[in-house]
Amino acid sequence: MTENNEPSMTETLVRPLEKMVTLSEALFLSLSPPSTRPPPPPATSLFIECDAELAKSVQKLRIHQIKQDIIENLKTEILDLDTELYEIWSALEQGKQELESILDEGKERLEAIDQAKKAAVPYTDLLAYAQSLSAFTSAPPGLPDISNDATAEESQLAQFPLFFPPFPNEVRMRRGRLNAEAPLGQLGEIHSVARPPSKSPETLVNQPVPPAHAMRDSFRQPAFPPLPVIDFGLDLNDDDDLDL
Repeated sequence: MTENNEPSMTETLVRPLEKMVTLSEALFLSLSPPSTRPPPPPATSLFIECDAELAKSVQKLRIHQIKQDIIENLKTEILDLDTELYEIWSALEQGKQELESILDEGKERLEAIDQAKKAAVPYTDLLAYAQSLSAFTSAPPGLPDISNDATAEESQLAQFPLFFPPFPNEVRMRRGRLNAEAPLGQLGEIHSVARPPSKSPETLVNQPVPPAHAMRDSFRQPAFPPLPVIDFGLDLNDDDDLDL
């Protein structure tokens, strides 16, 4: 029995079946051989009543089966919705983690921006530093390559801005001594690149020059005996010793 005092579907179906079985047994007993006095047969109205009750139970069972199919379909749909809801929840959880990582990265960038603002260099200092490096980094656009031309005139070089590459060119390296010497001459020209002789002191200009014979011995080489030539036998060329 249920809470509303209504029989269950099983009891509703079993009760008329048991009643039908009982009536059938009584009928078969009344039709048995007359060895003993058989019981009277059941009334026909009882069979009709039991059949009607059984048909009503079958009809009720059919309605119950239809409702049970609807319940099973609803269960399947609920399970599908539950699976879809779990996937949505997993996607939301993953999105939450990604959002937290984006927020953390944004905080780091904001901190980096704040630090960059605090350590910012004034534009005047940057411009001054760039101006100090502009002559040593790269040549201006359109500047002809006349730095290696030793014959270029100063007036031709003066019309271009001063430019020093980050490395010395060939002409300046060949001049030597930190570009203090004069440029090299043409091919075959021989001249001295040393410093010009310094001017004599005035105190020595007015002094009398001694005669030539007085300074002759001072530049004479000392007389030393010639050194003996020692042959160590290191000459590896034996062609001179062969007698052809």
